[in-house]
Amino acid sequence: MVKKIITWVDLNGCYRVTSPAYNDAMRPAGETEDECLERVWAKIVESGRYGISIDHPHHYVEASAQRTKLDTLAGLAFRYGGKPSGNAVSDSAWEMDTDGTPKVNMPKARGVHMNKIRISRDAELVKEDLNILRAIEDGDSAAQNTIKTKKQTLRDIPQTFDLTTDNDTPLELQAKWPSELPARS
Repeated sequence: MVKKIITWVDLNGCYRVTSPAYNDAMRPAGETEDECLERVWAKIVESGRYGISIDHPHHYVEASAQRTKLDTLAGLAFRYGGKPSGNAVSDSAWEMDTDGTPKVNMPKARGVHMNKIRISRDAELVKEDLNILRAIEDGDSAAQNTIKTKKQTLRDIPQTFDLTTDNDTPLELQAKWPSELPARS
């Protein structure tokens, strides 16, 4: 059996994915995959959670096609907004492609990526705050000056690190990372 998922964009512009529970014991006997997809879609609509109607645009996409597409989109790297607060899904760079699979809005993806850089940068600034306190306690003015310079370099990253060139694809953008920050794991 080909496994399909349901994709749609909610009223807030968020790309949504639902994977039907094909092995659910409550699934009616003899139900086809298409019938299962229609039943699950109707439940999504009936829930009222998204405020959509039964004729809201949606797609039934082969799960394997979705996985293949994700390989070109840097996986889930731009699926979520990357902000420490706010709605991570609504801040996503994912949009609906014509076949129901996701595509990445590159200007939004650059914003998502910069948010992730800021989170890493902020953690480094906290570490340097502790280092400068130690240097002050030790009376080490040379270390204090080095730390002050490093902190300024970290603060400047959002203005100095270029995310607009040499990254026309999500994979190229994902590869860009400031050398002043620890490597991502």
